[in-house]
Amino acid sequence: MRIIICDDDPTQREFVRACLEVSVTEHEFAEFELGRDAVDYLKTHDGDLMFLDMGLPDIEGIEVLRQLREFSELPVIVISGDDTIDTVAKALTIGADDYLTKPFEPIELMARIEAVSRRVSGRRVERTTFSTENILLDFDRKQAIVNDNKIDLNRTEWDVLKTLLSEPGVVVEYSTPKEQAWGSTTVSDAAVHMAIRRLRLKLKHDLPDNDDDGLIKSHRGIGYSINNP
Repeated sequence: MRIIICDDDPTQREFVRACLEVSVTEHEFAEFELGRDAVDYLKTHDGDLMFLDMGLPDIEGIEVLRQLREFSELPVIVISGDDTIDTVAKALTIGADDYLTKPFEPIELMARIEAVSRRVSGRRVERTTFSTENILLDFDRKQAIVNDNKIDLNRTEWDVLKTLLSEPGVVVEYSTPKEQAWGSTTVSDAAVHMAIRRLRLKLKHDLPDNDDDGLIKSHRGIGYSINNP
């Protein structure tokens, strides 16, 4: 389970992490002091739950939440010392799944996590955008921009990209894009290879020239993965 913690107080981050580490579930943590860094990270990485402080040094937690909801349905529990009705209502209206006021006990934190997990268990979290320094993919609008130039991708190419981007860095076996992009595992490996080749040609400027694989990395005899930016 990947947990995102965005809080400029290292003591608070350590407390949340310690609460979760005693549970049975294994956790992976990504921690940020700045809201912009957390938003940028979540544009290219998946998560299972986010803890968000309202009083960040660069932008307000409300703005982080607003930007996050433009492209992600990641469950968010706000953790804040501000318990005013207006702030709580605004956070929940924008899209927070729960609001926890500091200070709190570990048992309350775990109860809130369990409650949020039950509520969002049927929610489908799906990537809608992906960006690197020179490339932007918007799956909702079906727009691909490489070095400020719009690139046309067909439906199959979008479906292949979406499959590979479900978990950047994780190797996706050949059979997976066959099911997702073509709807059948009887499609030949050659069809997958050809789609990847076309994508590489169209997105060839996404990474530096000295990276032979570019955005899509080959794993001979296994499948493909996305190079994390």
